[in-house]
Amino acid sequence: MLSVDSAWQGARALLDGMGSPGAIALVLGLTTLLLEDLAIAAGVALATHGAISWALSLVAVAGGIAAGDVGLYAVGLAATRLPVLKRRLVGAPSERVRGQIERRLPTAVLLARVIPGLRLATYSACGFVRVPLLPFTAWVMVAVTLWTAGLYAVSVALGQTLAHTLGLPPTVAVALPIVAVAVVVPMLRKTRQRSQRITP
Repeated sequence: MLSVDSAWQGARALLDGMGSPGAIALVLGLTTLLLEDLAIAAGVALATHGAISWALSLVAVAGGIAAGDVGLYAVGLAATRLPVLKRRLVGAPSERVRGQIERRLPTAVLLARVIPGLRLATYSACGFVRVPLLPFTAWVMVAVTLWTAGLYAVSVALGQTLAHTLGLPPTVAVALPIVAVAVVVPMLRKTRQRSQRITP
């Protein structure tokens, strides 16, 4: 059976051989397009290990997340070319919705960033009704920077406590809070959905 110590030694060897900070930053940025939580956990772990600077890690992860969010806007914009949607929703209805979203853009973007399940609908709707791209992108950058920096800070603070209390390697300990959130939040959501289906 693989011991925790031997697994950690293997992980250290892998981290040491990963390559240049630029290549690591590129991989972190691309990873956000698949799994944001994994990219954040990896970014914190790699910065703790010293394979990449904290600033470059944060910029790579936040930049990748922001690019994905703007990509959702682009999906909504592309959807306006679908004839079925164009006939029903483009024109007066989208003008009304655009006005409402523009008035509440900061709140809409910030809430969609922190409430699971809102981002796809909100950001693609912004693209669909053609909310101006520049203010949308600016608010996405604000939301992503606050979100990512906050998760980094929480992960480091909790990770230091875990490393000290449980004797875990710091690189592993700082990643654990984000990994735990990534596992627990979907489980809680599924449990709540099941209980809502059962409750009359």
